[in-house]
Amino acid sequence: MTQVQKDTRIDYPNLLLIAGNGRNVGKTYFACQLIKSLSKYAGITAIKITSHIHDHKAEDVLIADDNYLILQEKQNTGKDSSLMLQAGAEKVFFVMAAPEYLPEAFEHLKAYTTETPIVCESGGLHEIVNPGLFFFVQKKGTPIRKPEHLTYKPVMVYNDGKNLTFDCARIQLINNKFSLNS
Repeated sequence: MTQVQKDTRIDYPNLLLIAGNGRNVGKTYFACQLIKSLSKYAGITAIKITSHIHDHKAEDVLIADDNYLILQEKQNTGKDSSLMLQAGAEKVFFVMAAPEYLPEAFEHLKAYTTETPIVCESGGLHEIVNPGLFFFVQKKGTPIRKPEHLTYKPVMVYNDGKNLTFDCARIQLINNKFSLNS
């Protein structure tokens, strides 16, 4: 008899998650487009997650641990997290954590996100949460380099270098929970 493995990921219906097929495929651009669209209807919290430690200012550090850093973005720069702030997010957090420490970092971040709608760009968060919506951004004509993401059945968004193949108006936000219109 085959045993079915139980999904142990935590449900986050107020989380819209964006992953991608690599660097420079349009993830942040897509996140910013969504934030611009959704912030007309609700206060949006944005999160950028990376597995690498980047240069940062001490005054931006919200939580520092031996294994991860969580910053609150407050400045207008060219950084992805700053672009999310400029797009209309009320609060933006930048999480730097190796994959094995992401669950702990995300658990600590929850205290700052409450039940607000969250737009998050992360290549690894889908392994620990069930988001309300999950998108995968890919440049048109490129092979899938991260097929493990597809097992979570994301909505595919293709970037042709000028446009994305997704209409932001399809996203519904009811009681801070994300869903799609057909």
